[in-house]
Amino acid sequence: MLPTAPAALLLAFASIASAAKLPSYIKPCKADRKLNECALKRGREIIPILSKGDPSIRVPVLEPLLLDRVDLKPQGSLELRLSCYNCHVHGLSKAKLLDISLDLRKRHIALKLKIPRLMVIGKYDVLGKVLLFPITGKGVANLTLSDVDVEAALGYRLHKKKKEEFAEAIKHQVKFDAADFKISLTNLFNGDKLLGDNMNLILNDNWKEVLNDLKPSISSTVGQIIVTIINQIFELIPYSQFFVKN
Repeated sequence: MLPTAPAALLLAFASIASAAKLPSYIKPCKADRKLNECALKRGREIIPILSKGDPSIRVPVLEPLLLDRVDLKPQGSLELRLSCYNCHVHGLSKAKLLDISLDLRKRHIALKLKIPRLMVIGKYDVLGKVLLFPITGKGVANLTLSDVDVEAALGYRLHKKKKEEFAEAIKHQVKFDAADFKISLTNLFNGDKLLGDNMNLILNDNWKEVLNDLKPSISSTVGQIIVTIINQIFELIPYSQFFVKN
């Protein structure tokens, strides 16, 4: 499943600009035994700021985050094709950074987030089966997750460019869980209200099974978004600027 990134994200694949400096609100940490403690403090400080976006380091607006297209390919009992267009993701600005761990020797970052409410709204089309029931339609989708726990891990490598050393994220893993999942799909079955209401009822009554089938696809998309945004920053700012020399 590959989301079509907005124009701001596509800058990551354009020609590499000259090295930039970290914005003043991103304060580097010392690479010492208190690195994780410092990173946690700094991370909590910048989430609400970065949610507004920052063109100087090629970070798009995150509240809401706009995705041109997301294709979901569920696993398990869901046999369908679900695509969301012009999707607006709300709630990232309220994310709480619970923990972060940096291993500079192994070049690995792990973090935990809590998002009270994550809502995705956009146009959709769907075709297939849900729990053996056929489903088809085009309309507006509203997918809302409550109390979302996210665990993400990121590996990176270093490379030289114009005498400076830059980082590049090369692999990712994202896992998440939610306390609740609400689904609303308008105009199912060519606007047949009875069939549409029944299908929405089925989806919501079986939200745990539906969410479990969607998790691999959603996790992959979230991971790709994280890597794309981080690499845009990494490509622009030398690695040494992220840490204070002892």
